[in-house]
Amino acid sequence: MVNIMGFDVGGVNIKGAFITHSSKTDFDIKICSKYHPMWLHNPEEFPKLLQEMITELAGDHLIELCGITLTAEVSDAYFTKKEGVTHILTTFSKIFPQIPKKIISIYNKFLSITEALEDYMAVASANWVATALFVGRKFPKCLLLDIGSTTTDIIPIADGIPDTIGKTDMDRLLNGELIYTGALRSTIPSIAHKVPIRGKICPISFEKFALIADVHLLLNHITADEYSCDTADGRQKTNQDALARLARIICADIELISESELYEIANYLYERQLDQIAEGLRQVLTSREDYDLTVPIVVTGLGRDFLAKKIAKKIGFQQIFDLQEKLGIKGAVASPAVAIALLLAEEYEAT
Repeated sequence: MVNIMGFDVGGVNIKGAFITHSSKTDFDIKICSKYHPMWLHNPEEFPKLLQEMITELAGDHLIELCGITLTAEVSDAYFTKKEGVTHILTTFSKIFPQIPKKIISIYNKFLSITEALEDYMAVASANWVATALFVGRKFPKCLLLDIGSTTTDIIPIADGIPDTIGKTDMDRLLNGELIYTGALRSTIPSIAHKVPIRGKICPISFEKFALIADVHLLLNHITADEYSCDTADGRQKTNQDALARLARIICADIELISESELYEIANYLYERQLDQIAEGLRQVLTSREDYDLTVPIVVTGLGRDFLAKKIAKKIGFQQIFDLQEKLGIKGAVASPAVAIALLLAEEYEAT
């Protein structure tokens, strides 16, 4: 038996998993997630938050290994990716001075802190590798569709390892393997520039008046608790407030347009987001002759149900698997943190 911490350090959400692992089929998971926009906080707050998460997850239990993956280095909290990787990993070194620490890399293997600091681009925004390697254990040939709060990863997996054309965020964007849209934080202009109203198509304001989270709240895709990011106007996460935010995208308010008209706009934006992700998925499929609609597609992340599954069915995939069945709801939302801990456990037991 081994006790392992897994962390997925994002620029907005920091997710942790504490796993007591006895075997591949016998393990207990405890998960927590903290909303922590890096650019709004002093860097000195980060180690304090990590320590609070460790206490919440592990309590007095001995921690034998710590796995780390990160995407926060891309946030504008840092001037460069190197600065971000260095700050995050040196913080873990100070918090866990005696515990072995492993960071997942684009080489499909773990690196030590020293190796990761020397080759920082190998670990920058590589959390998708952890999830893909874990999924690849059960589905050696498949597609992984991970839709989180901010982004969508489309990862081909072959022989149990990631089979992406791109490795960096920019290269994955170019190849349709990374789409900057998610279940919560996407702004409306990033999804559509016009919306239907009263039989016409109306250009929208490019202000940050609403988020896609408002759309998904109104359409009952998420609960107020799952709306874990800040709202665009700082008001509450109620349907009435969401309607008011949505009205502002066409420079109106809830006294000028009806609720039914706003729900029409919400449904339209939902369909456009589905199209946006489907376009990336089709790009990935057409770039590879050996992937077709008979290949299993594994969905995970906060948007796995109302976005990922919907898209997979719309395109015509014949085998759709939900990672929730293996990891539970919380585990599916925090899949990179859980995956890296389970991968480390397997590696530990193999030695």
